[in-house]
Amino acid sequence: MHPSDVVSGIAEVIGWIALSVGVLCLLIALLIRLVDGRWLPTDAVVTGGGGTPGQLDPDSLPALVRWFAGGEFHERELDEQEFAHVVNRDEQPAFYCERDPGHVRLNERPIGRRILRTLGIVLASIGVVALATGTILELTR
Repeated sequence: MHPSDVVSGIAEVIGWIALSVGVLCLLIALLIRLVDGRWLPTDAVVTGGGGTPGQLDPDSLPALVRWFAGGEFHERELDEQEFAHVVNRDEQPAFYCERDPGHVRLNERPIGRRILRTLGIVLASIGVVALATGTILELTR
């Protein structure tokens, strides 16, 4: 058995495994994107709540967040966890749901989808390169 046969076989096994796992990660990331929808950036204003940004004063008026999306203004109350993300009351970066502009997040969207997408791209690329390497080694023998 020639050493290129061994390398070709190992490259093909690694290629099929990496390509399969990579495509699976990309499909899961796509499914999350379809369920969660797109979140677009906007500027929000936080009013009320008392205290300093990040520390809600429970004895004061409720903290409200106001933002413009979908051609109209929206408003809702903030809880303590959301108020902890407030950096600047006047120009707070926020993200609203494209499907329903009445939903807003004051923090970045969860990182899980980006991790899955990046992992899927890396593994699928490794799989394609490994399969190409295995095929080239098979053809050159």
